[in-house]
Amino acid sequence: MAVYTVALAALIALTVTPAAAQAATKPSNGAIAFSGKRAGSLAIYTRESNGAGLRVIPTAGRSSYPVFSPRGRRVAMTRYGSFGAQVWLQYTDGTGQRPLTSGPADTMPSWSPDATTIAFARGPKGRRDLYRISADGTGQVRLTLSARDDEAPDWSVRNQVAFVRRNAKSSDIYSVGPAGGTPRRLTRSPQDDLAPAWSPTGRTLVYSKGRAGRRDLYTLTADGRRARRLTAVKGDEGEPTFSPDGTRVAFTHTYRRKRRVFVAKVRGRPLRSLPARSRRVRRLTASGSAPSSPSWQPANLDPVIAAGGDIACDPASPFFSAGVGVPGKCRQKLTSDQLLRMDLSSVLVVGDSQYENGTGDAYRQSFDPSWGRVKSLIRPVPGNHEYDTPQAAGYFDYFNGPGLRTGQAGDRAQGGYYSYDIGSWHVVGLNSECANIPGGCGPDSTQVQWLRADLAAHPTRCTLAYFHGPRFTSGRYGDESEDVKPFWDALYAAGADVVVSGHEHFYERFAPQTPDGASDPARGLRQFTVGVGGKGAHPFVSQAPNSEARDNRVLGVAAFTLGEGRYDWRLVRAPNGATTDSGSGVCH
Repeated sequence: MAVYTVALAALIALTVTPAAAQAATKPSNGAIAFSGKRAGSLAIYTRESNGAGLRVIPTAGRSSYPVFSPRGRRVAMTRYGSFGAQVWLQYTDGTGQRPLTSGPADTMPSWSPDATTIAFARGPKGRRDLYRISADGTGQVRLTLSARDDEAPDWSVRNQVAFVRRNAKSSDIYSVGPAGGTPRRLTRSPQDDLAPAWSPTGRTLVYSKGRAGRRDLYTLTADGRRARRLTAVKGDEGEPTFSPDGTRVAFTHTYRRKRRVFVAKVRGRPLRSLPARSRRVRRLTASGSAPSSPSWQPANLDPVIAAGGDIACDPASPFFSAGVGVPGKCRQKLTSDQLLRMDLSSVLVVGDSQYENGTGDAYRQSFDPSWGRVKSLIRPVPGNHEYDTPQAAGYFDYFNGPGLRTGQAGDRAQGGYYSYDIGSWHVVGLNSECANIPGGCGPDSTQVQWLRADLAAHPTRCTLAYFHGPRFTSGRYGDESEDVKPFWDALYAAGADVVVSGHEHFYERFAPQTPDGASDPARGLRQFTVGVGGKGAHPFVSQAPNSEARDNRVLGVAAFTLGEGRYDWRLVRAPNGATTDSGSGVCH
């Protein structure tokens, strides 16, 4: 049994500028999603707030009530099918579709501010209550229990869920915490108060007020004390949503049985008309599709990626336990649940994705039901266990498709190395299994020549490379250290910033250093070893020079926020999402 140890270097401080220490946490205004009729069904559309770029989000089913995740990467929605109305999640390009709730009457989803949880309304109309559920589909909790009808939850950045409680005569707005309890009443009106939506700061909300046919929009302070009218227009204004920067609202307007989506600036006197276009108002849709339930996408936030390796146990392992594993072993399901709770742009798999031999059957039985749930995000590189099947056929068949030469895992005939961009960063995936690829990994090998040319062709300020074998380690597996030195030489010469590796089944972070292991705060590469994907833990042998942090008690993933000229990192523990190591760095 491995002896678990932790050592976190508390005396080493990072030097970053104040500007670099602040991530891009304020989003810009992206597209607006809404539900509308299409070919006899209900579809989810998006359109830019200036009226351009109408498109359909693929949902593979009749869908409504779309709502973007806090980083704008995912969409939650109500989808209707054989199980009734369920809450579904997917990415904005239509990939990763999965049901979150069981139905048959689950609707009106709303994201928690950290994107880990969804609030929703459940039950037949007139007898609904509010619930919350983790974005991995576990941990469902009831938030309200009332003889009335609770609907339209909206979760604020201050961790309050506003909602509508209907009674026989009217409807009012309440709020409740994420643990449930006694709701707080925010409005008391003989008229209907409907569809609350929090501002980005959580200090105010916008809602619809009035009797049917004469409903207008108002803002309300979070304590319910001060309301301000936004519209005074014939017809009904409803279903408002704030823009991510808080300066505008999108909403529906219904008049003479025609419903359209409009966008309006919040500041100013109450609007008394809704022209198709003015300095303050823009009509976003026509009425033919009967659009409803707009949601405004946060845009241009720094991308967040997750990285992990040494992941899925062999289904024949005595610790496999139907894919769930046991404490400390075969926890690929647990770590993949953590991925489902994160708003990610990409997932870097740094080798040994499937034990013991990387066969196709093992991938189908172990990796696919766990990490395969985020397959559309995965950018993999192989490890040594993939090549225990000749030519890593199981690995390439799983990611590229059976027998296909190229695809998600790169060109199998070439060796499966490739590069791409994420935000302002250039990212390079390399194959460190040098004995198994054409030409190996020497300084004059095809792969290293390609690497030098690729880096020269992408002279971005920030570069991250990842491959299975670590150059430096405090563990027992330094067997690929010399093999990957030519990678390090090329990356260092090009001014790259971050290297991510696996192979060792633990987490380790190094200070920036040269390929020969000399400390170099100005131009050095910072290595992260992230072999914490689920298989199990390795012991530490002796502390390597420049090692800043080590942890072999955690299974989970490393998360990197890739900013303009900077990066943040977190080691995220599964299943609770706790951060056990974190920091920031600047690019060269």
